Formats: sequence, structure tokens, C-alpha cells
Amino acid sequence: MIYKVIIIGTGPSGVAAAFGFAEQGIQPLILDVGKVAQDVTPLNENIYDYRKKNDAFNIMIGKNYEMLDHVINKRSPSPKISSPYMQFVMEDAGSLSPITETGSHVIQSFAKGGLASAWGAGLYRFLDDELINVPVSAAELDPYYDKLTKEIGISGDTDDLTPFFGSTENLLRPLRLSGKSEKLYLKYQRTRRKLNASGIFIGRPRLGVLSQAYDNRISYNYHNLEMWFPNLPYIYTPAFTLEKLIRENKVVYRKSILAESWFRENGHLTVKARNLEDGLQVTFKCKKLVLAAGTINSAKIALKSKNDYRTKLPLLDNSLLQVPLITPSFIGDKLEKDSFGLTNLNILFDWHEYNLRLQGSIIELTSPARALFYEMFPLSARSNLTLIKYLLPSVSILFLYFPGSSNNSGYITLRSDNTLEVESFPCEISKKIIQKVAYTLLNMGAFTHPMLIRPPAHSIHYAGSMPMVENPRQNYHCNKYGELYGEPGIHVVDGSLLSYVPSKNHSFTLMANAMRIADYISRTIEK
Repeated sequence: MIYKVIIIGTGPSGVAAAFGFAEQGIQPLILDVGKVAQDVTPLNENIYDYRKKNDAFNIMIGKNYEMLDHVINKRSPSPKISSPYMQFVMEDAGSLSPITETGSHVIQSFAKGGLASAWGAGLYRFLDDELINVPVSAAELDPYYDKLTKEIGISGDTDDLTPFFGSTENLLRPLRLSGKSEKLYLKYQRTRRKLNASGIFIGRPRLGVLSQAYDNRISYNYHNLEMWFPNLPYIYTPAFTLEKLIRENKVVYRKSILAESWFRENGHLTVKARNLEDGLQVTFKCKKLVLAAGTINSAKIALKSKNDYRTKLPLLDNSLLQVPLITPSFIGDKLEKDSFGLTNLNILFDWHEYNLRLQGSIIELTSPARALFYEMFPLSARSNLTLIKYLLPSVSILFLYFPGSSNNSGYITLRSDNTLEVESFPCEISKKIIQKVAYTLLNMGAFTHPMLIRPPAHSIHYAGSMPMVENPRQNYHCNKYGELYGEPGIHVVDGSLLSYVPSKNHSFTLMANAMRIADYISRTIEK
């Protein structure tokens, strides 16, 4: 059988492309490894209340001590990915796609829904001045942003960040703020004119988290389960849309299939893959092939298809600074147990004098285990435990994102033994910038200290391996519709296409762009 379209991967871009094809009446074949979570029922009460009456060891540490793996192997993935029931997100990634790394630890996923199965659910539109070096405007993406807003159910608000986040149409009301975030926001509102004049803006995040019942899904219940349980109905993941498309017979879904390369024969494309259930090689034929395996694995498939073991493809990411914020009036209080445990507020620094726009997420700490913060403090073991008990209720974390560009890019190379070599380099962050950020927050009642600020890390916002350009003239460049140079019918739709990553999560933009490309492919198929 020759399919009209084959999509490789079910991360945000792959599912959004499938959603776009379904809207146009085209049924694609989706090839996916499709790792899923173990069958576990989320709690129906707050995790703190549950722990008072029950043994939570399996939830928080794991039967096989899964939560301690990052300590033993000296790696620092996000706390959410490290929790026992969320480990399916990275299951078998090292054996399915072996990597040697220089720099930071690279995160891969072969889960149904991809890395978004454990995302923070931040969904942000890009502005024209953030779509740098790509031949697509924000206006071209807006209709797809709008459709996805209705499909996902995004909470947010009209506030000082609206000019940077775009349309508020069809947004659900925002989630309730934590006590610390509410105090910070009130202080900002009292001095907002002065702060705005200096390029500082604070507002509510755009989150794929339901503040009210929507599309047969319940609203967020403030039970602090978001770090510990997968498939929570109030936190959107691409797997929700994928399951809907499968139920409605709008896609053909094949799991346990690891796509490895493509070749051409008799006027059509053939995908070579491995069936992971029996280890045998299998092939699938199509007219159009859509690469949505993620920036790193889409690059690997392209390099493998060309038997290219020499080219270094670029790898971009947002550098990330973790800045603990202390609100003194909350020191010694009881830990707030009924607030949303991820992003409560966004802060934006639009500093024209530095030609720099930074976006930060202010994260509440009600969901993660307290032990995660043990090594943050520089005192003795006993003193650190005491400090955590009394200080943690006053602490939130600012995740401050820096742009990813050619100035701080890494590289991806495929070796002949099918191993990827990945080099990555966090950007050098000016101490002057850090001091200015800290001073701004201090004036709003949130204290920090350089000893508490962690060194720059990466944020898993991978991009840039096969960039989209106006007039592609070389291998591994794509045109406006994601079509790979010299490879008619091969379209890339994931983060590979961006040659610049502004200081914000790019998932929503990748989804909108994937739908736009799916619309274009649908029109060419109809012709």
C-alpha cells in the first residue's frame, strides 16, 4: 500500500501535523515507538494529604528507586522526568538512539506524545521579531494558533504580557496564584508604569492547563500531582489529540516502529524501519514524508538516509538560569499545599540597550519533593535539612531563558556505527544581566543571592538542525514549507526548522507551523 502521507513521530509537531491533515480529510500513517506510562490511577486527593495516611514511597521514590537514578548517574534531568511514573518518557532512549555527549546531558524521548508527555505546558505565540531568519510571519501562523487554542484549552489573561504573547481570544481564565506569586504581582502592579518604562513586564502565563472543565476534561484541582502522575486530564499533552484522532479513524497509528531512514523507488518514498516487537526490518511506502521525530532524531534520520557521516548539523537550545527567590514574610510558614506547582507568573525583560529580550517563568515549589533542593544550600547536612523546613515555604524559582542562536549553537554528527555525537555549549551569561535581574526582583520583595543561582543549563528546547530559509541552496536546508533541499516530498515540521529560538518555549509555534505545512501538503496532494 502507498500512503498519501507518513508522519514519523508523535511529539507536539507530529500530532499537530496529523490534526491538520485530518482537517483536510487526509488520513496519514503515523509511525511511532510509542512508549506509554504504566497503568496507574492518579490520586483523587492532594498528595500531601495522601502522604499523611499512606506510604508514598512507590510514587515518590519508586519500587526500583527510579527517582535516585539521576543521583547515581550524576545527571540532572527535570524533576518531572525523574519521578517514577514519568520515566516512560525517556524509556530505552539510550539503546534506541545511542548518543555520545560533550557539554550538557541530551534528553531524548520515544514516548507516545514525545517529551511533551512531561512538559511544563507553557504555550506561547512568537512575534515577528522572534521569527528570525525564517520565511514565515506571525500573521501566517495566527489562524493555526487559534485552532490549537480551541483544541488544547489554554488558560491565560489579558495583561501587560499580551503584546508579547499575542491574541487572548478563546483563552480560559487563568489559574489561581500562589500566595507568594500574588504578593509579587500586587507589588508589580503598584509600580508597573516605572517598571514598564525600564522594559520590565509581568503577567499570567499561557498554559495548557484547564482552569475550568473543557472538552470533557476536568479542571485543575490543586492536588499537586503534576510532578508525579502522567496523563492528568487537566494538563494537555499531544497524546490527548492523538488518541482522539485514532478513535475517530482519522489517522492510522503504528506503534513499536522505529523509523531509521528513507529511500526512493518507482516514483514514491519508502521508509525503512525496525519493528521493535520482533526486531525485523519493515518498510512503508508514501507520496509525502513528514519528519516530526524531534530536532535530534529527525536530523539522525536525514543523515542516515544520505549515508552522511561527516556533516555537522547545528543544534540550538535556550540556555536556562535557575534563580531561587525568597519572599521573607513567608519564612517559617507552613508550605502552601493547594497552589499550582509549576509556572504561576511570567516576567519579561525587554532591554533594548542590550538588544536582548528575556522571558522568565516563576515556578511554585509545592509539587516537587523537598529533597530536590537539598544540594542547593551550602551548609552542613543537618543545617540544610533545617533550612529547607523553614525556608522552602518562602522560596519560588525563576527559570530565566536566554535566546538560542548561532552564537551559542552545538552540533549533531552521525557516526558510521549509528551513534550520534552531540556537542552543546551553554551561552556565557553576563554578570551585569544577572545583577540587573536580581535588583529588579529585590525591589518587588523577592530576594536572591549569587551563591544560590545555579550555573547555566539547557532547557530541552532543541532546534536548528535543518533550518527553514527563503531560498534553500544547500543540503539540510528547508524551504518555507519545510521541504528539504534536493529531497522533493520530504517535509520537516519540528524544531529542526528554527534557526533562532527566542527566550520562550517554542512548542506552540512548532505546532502551529506544522499545521500550516500540513495544509500546504494537503493542497499539493489534491492537485
